Amino acid sequence: MIEPKILKRKYDSGFEAQLILKPGFNQRFFGIIVDFGSSDPQEVPGLAHFLEHKLFAKKEGDISQNFEELGAEVNAFTSFNETMYYCSGVDHNSKLIELLFKLVGEPYFTKQNVEQEVPIIEQELAMYQDEPNWAITNALMTQMFGESNLGIDVAGTKASINQIDKKKLLAAYQTNYKPNKMHFVACGDFSENQIKTIFRLVGKLQKQYLTNSKQKKAEYQETVGLLQDIEITSDGSSNQFGLGIRLKNFKKVLASLDLAQIILEIMLESKLSVMSPWFERMKEEQLLNSPLQISVNYTREGNFITLYGVSSESDKVITAIKEELAKPITEGNKAFEKNFFELQKREWLAQSIRSMNNLSYLAVEAAEASLDNEDTFVNVEKLQDMNFSQFEEFCSNLLKDCQICSARLVKG
Repeated sequence: MIEPKILKRKYDSGFEAQLILKPGFNQRFFGIIVDFGSSDPQEVPGLAHFLEHKLFAKKEGDISQNFEELGAEVNAFTSFNETMYYCSGVDHNSKLIELLFKLVGEPYFTKQNVEQEVPIIEQELAMYQDEPNWAITNALMTQMFGESNLGIDVAGTKASINQIDKKKLLAAYQTNYKPNKMHFVACGDFSENQIKTIFRLVGKLQKQYLTNSKQKKAEYQETVGLLQDIEITSDGSSNQFGLGIRLKNFKKVLASLDLAQIILEIMLESKLSVMSPWFERMKEEQLLNSPLQISVNYTREGNFITLYGVSSESDKVITAIKEELAKPITEGNKAFEKNFFELQKREWLAQSIRSMNNLSYLAVEAAEASLDNEDTFVNVEKLQDMNFSQFEEFCSNLLKDCQICSARLVKG
C-alpha cells in the first residue's frame, strides 16, 4: 500500500500540525481537533458538546457565514474523548485556516447567547430520544457505565443542559482548549511554497489565539453500571434490541488501541455477520432476517462493544449471541474462521486504500490517530503480518472477563 506523504511540525507550545499531501485533488480539508470530549471530566454532562455549538458564535454573528462567503463548508462534532472543527473548500487556503483558528480560539459567551442555545440543544436531544435505537443505546451505556459522563448521552440530559451557563462554558474552555491538547490537520494538493506558508501561518495563529497555562491532570474514575438485562416498554412496533459488552483495558493486551479495535471487529464479524454459520442458523430458525450492527469503541473511561438488531423474539437472539460469544473462536468450523480472517485482512487493506481518496475521512482519521499516538498505516501492516494463532490469542485475551448486558424493546 502506498502511503500518502505526511509532514509534521510541533511548536514550542506543544501544538502539533500535520499536512497530508494528496496530489491531483482540487478540494482542501482543514481541521483542528481538541483532546476533550463528552465523557471527559466536566462540571455537568453535555458541556463539551454545548461548547462545540457555542464556539461558532462571535460578536459579529455566526462564523459559519464567513466560511460560506468563501465557498467553503464548515462543521464540527463531539465524540467521547475529542471535539473536532473542520472545513473544506477549493480556494482561499490562508483565509480558511485563519477562520478556523478564530472559530476555536475566540470564545464569545454571553448570558443571552448561552440561554438562546439551551432550547436548541434540548430540541436536538429530544429528536434523538424519539428514535427507538436511542432508548436501547442509552440503556446499554447506563448499564455498562452507570451515571458517569460515558454512560450519559453526548449532549447530556435536559437537566444538565439547563445547568450550563457562561461561567461553566468559559471554565471548560480555559481548562481544555490548550495548545498542547490540540492538533491541526490539512489534507490536499499543496505546493512546496504552500506547505511552508501553512506551517508558518499555523505557528503564528496558534500563538495568537491559544495560551498554555498550568493545569491539573484530569482524573478518570472507573464507573461500573448494574450490567443487567432489561426490557424497555414501548408504544411503537419496533422489535429492536441491543447488547453491551464491557471490556478490560486494551493496553494490557496490545500497545495499539486501534489494532485491538480492528481485531475485535473481525472476530465479531466472523462469529455473527451474515456470512457466519451462526447467522445462517438464526435465519433458519426465523429469529433474524437482517444483519446485526456491530461497533467496538475505546475511550479513556472504558472500552466496550455494542451490538444491535431487530427480532420479534429478541430474548432468544440475545441468549444465542451470548452463547456464541462464550465459545472459543475455533470451536465449530475452524476452516471457516481461518478463511474469514484472511478475507478480512484483505478487506481492511482494501478499505485503507479506498480511504485515501476521501480527503475528509483520511484527515479525520489522521487527526484522531495523532491524539492517541496511533499510526493507521503501521496497524494495517501489523494486521497483514498477523497469523491466525496470534489473532486467536489476542481475541481471547481482549474478551477475557468481559461483562455483558442487554436491552430490548417490548410492546407496552
